[in-house]
Amino acid sequence: MTRIIPGEAALLIVHFPPQHVAEQAFIQNKAGSLFAGPPPVMALLAGPSRLVFKLHDDRNEWPLTMDTLMDWQAYEPVLSANALPFEATSGPGIKKPVPLETALEVPTGLYLSPDRFGTWYHSIQPVGSEGRFELWHTRLGAARPKEPGADTKDTNDTPVYSRVIGTTDVQFPFKTSLNAGGNDTLTDIARLSSDFSMPRMPGTNGLPNWLQRPIDRLIIRNWQKRLADKGLPLKYVPSPVRVRRLMLSSAGAWANLESAWDYPTIIKGVNDGLGYDPLSLEQWQHIAAQGRDQYVKTVRKGYLCDTGHRVSIVTITRREFQPYQIRTEHTQDGNIGIFGSIAYLRQYEYIEVQEPIKDYTPLAWAYAHNGREMPFKTIRITTRATPMLDPHPEGLFWPMVGGKPFLFQMVAEDAEGKTVHMERPLLFVPLTVQQRTISRFPFFRVIVKDTFIDWHDVKLEYEKSHYLDYKTVPLHAQSVAFAETTTEGKGKTSLSAENITFTMQLVDDAGKLGKLTNGQPPFLPEVTAASVRIPSVERLLGRSLPVDIKLAEDYLTGGMDPQNNRGELFAELPTSLALPIPPELTGGLVKPDMSIAGLSRLLGPVDKLDQFRNNKLDTSMFDKASFLGGITLKDILIEAGSLDLDHFEHADLPVEDLLAKLDKPSFKLKIPLLTSREIYPPGVDPKKPTAPPIAVETRFLWKPDIRDHTIGPFQFQPEAALGQLILRTILVTPLNGDPLTFEVYGQLKKFKLAFANALNLDFESLSFRSVDGKKADVSVEGLALTFTGPLKFVDTLKNIIPSNGFSDPPFLDVTASGIRAGYTLSVPTVNVGIFSLQNLSLGAALTLPFVNQPAGIRFNISEREKPFLVTVGLFGGSGFFALSLNAHGIEQIEAAIEFGGNVSLDLGVASGGISVMAGIYFGMDKDNVMLTGYLRCGGYLSVLGLISLSVEFYLGFSYLDKGNEKGEVWGQATVTVCIDIAFFSKSVELKVERRFAGAAGDPTFGQLVSPSEWENYCEAFA
Repeated sequence: MTRIIPGEAALLIVHFPPQHVAEQAFIQNKAGSLFAGPPPVMALLAGPSRLVFKLHDDRNEWPLTMDTLMDWQAYEPVLSANALPFEATSGPGIKKPVPLETALEVPTGLYLSPDRFGTWYHSIQPVGSEGRFELWHTRLGAARPKEPGADTKDTNDTPVYSRVIGTTDVQFPFKTSLNAGGNDTLTDIARLSSDFSMPRMPGTNGLPNWLQRPIDRLIIRNWQKRLADKGLPLKYVPSPVRVRRLMLSSAGAWANLESAWDYPTIIKGVNDGLGYDPLSLEQWQHIAAQGRDQYVKTVRKGYLCDTGHRVSIVTITRREFQPYQIRTEHTQDGNIGIFGSIAYLRQYEYIEVQEPIKDYTPLAWAYAHNGREMPFKTIRITTRATPMLDPHPEGLFWPMVGGKPFLFQMVAEDAEGKTVHMERPLLFVPLTVQQRTISRFPFFRVIVKDTFIDWHDVKLEYEKSHYLDYKTVPLHAQSVAFAETTTEGKGKTSLSAENITFTMQLVDDAGKLGKLTNGQPPFLPEVTAASVRIPSVERLLGRSLPVDIKLAEDYLTGGMDPQNNRGELFAELPTSLALPIPPELTGGLVKPDMSIAGLSRLLGPVDKLDQFRNNKLDTSMFDKASFLGGITLKDILIEAGSLDLDHFEHADLPVEDLLAKLDKPSFKLKIPLLTSREIYPPGVDPKKPTAPPIAVETRFLWKPDIRDHTIGPFQFQPEAALGQLILRTILVTPLNGDPLTFEVYGQLKKFKLAFANALNLDFESLSFRSVDGKKADVSVEGLALTFTGPLKFVDTLKNIIPSNGFSDPPFLDVTASGIRAGYTLSVPTVNVGIFSLQNLSLGAALTLPFVNQPAGIRFNISEREKPFLVTVGLFGGSGFFALSLNAHGIEQIEAAIEFGGNVSLDLGVASGGISVMAGIYFGMDKDNVMLTGYLRCGGYLSVLGLISLSVEFYLGFSYLDKGNEKGEVWGQATVTVCIDIAFFSKSVELKVERRFAGAAGDPTFGQLVSPSEWENYCEAFA
């Protein structure tokens, strides 16, 4: 061999046939239900490869021998400008190798080149044994000086590196090991391995710094400062590919290549536009044998939406044998299946979590509401890697396994530091997506390159309606603090959550986008809704009552600032929820059927949010809350003005101090307080607990201002400045499963009940007390009964009623429906001369129902079954009276009286007598009125006992009001004459009866004439 042109380099170029073939890869899933094939399998052969060496400059001729041609270790390799050693920190950008430079297309589509330390080792002579010879091959090794000045030699422990110096721009028409997910993996590998030109200062058209026109140094320094502010390196140093094995042969290459790159994470809108291109590849490993892939792994950056955790999507392509039946042979022993196998490339993907813990506290400024829309401070994903994923579309996708969304296991920490466990699907968002463009010069082709993902497209995909269930996460009654709290108020914003709904908040404000650093994507998680169980309400009601809530706009915009959110409202209910509190848990005196429209850190459940936001209490919230079962609380409440926050603080006072304040007439709690707090063991400071709580205490407290009210015949009149209504319930629920304990107390002080301006009941105190479900203790003290108006005449009789008649009542009945207390007092027989009064009794009963029925009182003088008797000389009579009143008016009036006289005369030969008796009964209730009367007159005469004559006259009548404007008067008169002469007796009776019903009570024509009778009547005239 002779140098052709003296002074120019003499090159030895070794050409190799294609060293690799790209084969079609078939998707694999966890269930193994996807099969590869059938053959033939699509494949694409790589182009030829070459090694270029420069011969020694001090010689012009070389012998044409195998030793000369194969002694590559003695020659200098001719390499591309960016095929630099591992230690290199600067160099040119990426470009394709020229024909006179070393370029190995391994794998297909990539140009691989060793650095100057790469040395090829092979045998010149055939290597074989017993007539069998191995395939000739050459192996890449390294020859590096171990110490300065030492000879270079190949050692097994010396790492070997190469760089991917360019791509062939090949476009695979099928899925291969290096185009998963639609990404331009080939270009990423080349740029990450050998592109020393990044970053490129914007506006320089991508030229290296040393070829740029002179630019003002201030502009360069400003650009470098912007890079530093974003945490981006001023210079990216590419990392070469570690070569664990690379052998070339005439039948293909054996390769074991791997590399990992620490390339900055470039996010659109966050840190783009500073000279770094979007490259998402993190890791590449490639194992091939005789030109065919055996195992390929690529790792790309991505994020989980909405939580923002950084993850990697790992694509594994490996060769697996798949059996198949070749044919069936028929033998004497039966049919035998002949099977073979085909080694297909199978490909699957899974996700690895690279950022397990996401802390949202430092990102509060990026939220629209300073982070208040996110109750969780941190979310830790405990799932380190998913199983094999189902096939999915390119770009955005919800990871699926076995046809179901994969649930990432998470542990969140709320505003109070409590941990909340959850599992939920998340949207995978790749850092880059593939963009296809068409080029018509120099020839028609499709160009594929990676570009930034559009975050608005991410939001549109995430918010699709059919993914709503993916964003609603079951929490199974775990306690969550939905709003910020204080050490003293710990637990006031905590609710037992059945589920919680997340959404994605896009950070699209330019000012905020510019502040995001450390690879934070421009989206954040927020909580939009939740289904919760309010512990204080449920413990009060004694049943589960899940409600839907959302964070209140007041809290989102103003937090707990007293100027913007005076009532500390933190949650709203989309629809107000009726709160039917059992009266036995509020003192028995009221049945407060209130509603819940929101939740306050100070007050607990509240209603009428518009009024509440204006620091007003609208008493219409008590429209359905009944007092003493008869009138609404709104009617007797004095409307409150602005909210007094000082009153709210009393809810946290010790029980003893609170009781002392409640007994003072001047102390008021104008708004019902429903609060819940944790109880710790004795000696444990709740502000710095060293042990878990042992119980939860729930309180319902209320002491409003009350006023006079009249409804129908019923009047409620509290004493000025002294009338008080106190309601208190304290429930303690042990957390160890023991039964809850409670104390219920209700009390009315200094008030009067007036009925129809006829009866007044003055109370010093009416109280109800129940402890741990024991029999209720009802006490009425200081009761004074007075009669006025039409019943004032009875007041004389009242003087004989004991003044303590109700303090220790003769009967007291407490049932689930209410309380009934009263007495019956019998008056001794009075005899004064010809006057006699017998069987006189007085009775009264007071009814206070728990259920929504009116309170009432009944007063009676004797009873129907035991009337009083009065006689004066020849005349006598009997009667009774009963009156029942309630808050709705007169319930029943019943009265009867009978009177008469009797005179007789005996003259010896003749005797006789006359008698007259009359009576009347009146009865009235809600539906009927009845009036009945009679008159009976009679006389008799007897002469010598032989002749007797008797005459009797009887007249009776009744009036009955049947309702619906129908009434009826019925009357009967009878005259009976009886004569006895000796043994002869004769009696004659004359009777007449009349009924007057009026027009409304007369029968109709249809009632008098049947259809058949009417038909016969009509036929008679046909």
